[in-house]
Amino acid sequence: MSKDFYIGIDVGTSSTKTGLWRADGVLIGEATAAYPLHRPQPTWAEMDPRDWWSAVCTTVHAVLAQSNVSAQDIAAVAVDAIGWSLVPVDAHGAPLCMSPIWLDRRADSQAASLRSSLAAKSLVELVANPLDAAYLTPKVLWLHEMQPDIYAQTHRFLEATGYIVHQLCSAFTCDYTQAYGYHCFDIRRERWDQDALVLLELPPDKFPTLHPSCTIVGEVTQAAAEATGLRTGTPVIAGALDASVGAFGSGVARVGQCSDQGGTAFGLSLCVDRVIVEPRLIFSHHVVPGTYIFQGGTVGGGVLRWFRETLGQPEAQAAALLDDDAYTLMSREAAQAAAGAGGLIFLPYMAGERSPLWNSDARGVFAGLTFNTSRAQIIRALMEGCAYAVYHNVQVMEAHGVRVGEWIGIGGAAKSEVWCQIKADLTGRPFVIAQRADGKAGDNTLGLAVMGMYAVGACSDLATQIEAFLPQRRVYEPDTRRHALYQEAFAVYLDLVERLRPAFKDLARIGQSG
Repeated sequence: MSKDFYIGIDVGTSSTKTGLWRADGVLIGEATAAYPLHRPQPTWAEMDPRDWWSAVCTTVHAVLAQSNVSAQDIAAVAVDAIGWSLVPVDAHGAPLCMSPIWLDRRADSQAASLRSSLAAKSLVELVANPLDAAYLTPKVLWLHEMQPDIYAQTHRFLEATGYIVHQLCSAFTCDYTQAYGYHCFDIRRERWDQDALVLLELPPDKFPTLHPSCTIVGEVTQAAAEATGLRTGTPVIAGALDASVGAFGSGVARVGQCSDQGGTAFGLSLCVDRVIVEPRLIFSHHVVPGTYIFQGGTVGGGVLRWFRETLGQPEAQAAALLDDDAYTLMSREAAQAAAGAGGLIFLPYMAGERSPLWNSDARGVFAGLTFNTSRAQIIRALMEGCAYAVYHNVQVMEAHGVRVGEWIGIGGAAKSEVWCQIKADLTGRPFVIAQRADGKAGDNTLGLAVMGMYAVGACSDLATQIEAFLPQRRVYEPDTRRHALYQEAFAVYLDLVERLRPAFKDLARIGQSG
């Protein structure tokens, strides 16, 4: 049998999902393994990189076993992972500490120092991204200041994708889509900038080799083969940022297409063909050569989990008893409430906020509660608040003259019909779910499989191939009346954000003192 199978490994915030795909775009096997997120301090969010690797090994073994596909028939392995996750490793690639991830805000003071420095403007211009605590640069500086022994022992600064790639093939790499987390990355020339490294006082030899996402960077080692069940010598590609792959796997492969991601993180990724410097937003390479993704990233995606675990005991009990999905039950309840949630607005800043606010002090807020407020309205307000946060980013994007064309939903939120309709009504444009021939949505592991095909020469064009694998569209059309209502509510949302900025700082201080 020829090598007609591809493995895609998606390392997310809450779990790793691995998919085994046939070369004709048919999913043969899929497995998921979860792991914990640690919050040792209120603004910290860290993970153990060894948990990621353990999940990779578990899920790869699982898809091979359930599919009866021989490891000999795997043509390539591709990985994506969460962004802005610093993984300092020793010369053997072993992590030296826990990894602060994209949610982590511990480096606020380092980010503030960078923003006040004379080099701030040039650094932002170089990488086309803001100087914020969530990025890798402040985290490296925090490590140098707060944990100098670990900093000194560090052989390479990796991120989550690079760490898993190293575990598979022993190469120390960073792909272009992850490199934007460092403010010493020249996003136009695709190289580490020596002047920026000097300004930041960072040693060049601690940075990995840069590669385009679909480059083969090594082969599965004997140790990795024993751990995963893969064949020694299987090609491993450089991989990518999960947001970039999620967008591609959902069908965003051409300029103007935009993905709307709903999961632990909420955000959107618009495919563009030029570098745009907008410090309120996020900008990176796309996996498709010659293109970039203009991104907005928010933190509110976990609000339904928070509600379920804190206030949603009926959902948790029903899910356990009926083997049903608690989120499905919550979505059904939200559909019982009218658009606008009875005048209830929710600011989804449960862990500060990323773009476009970049405010670690921002907090979640319900505005408009009355004695008549129902559970259904509260759940709907949670969903609408997340949609408002993403839409805020859209407004900033379109101010730069870019055109948002096809709007494609991905992630867990795309499974909720009420959430999809909220987004269509709010934006006033069709909200689309790109589907495979079997009616299921595209996802990260499909995107990774296509990237693997491209890397080994099994397909010649990424966009054409992903379109062939996603031939169907499910469309949610906007309602003009609800659109007008949401535009009015969104204006109130923005007004609340501005009015509460001083209170956010005070509330954060009170919370820390308590």
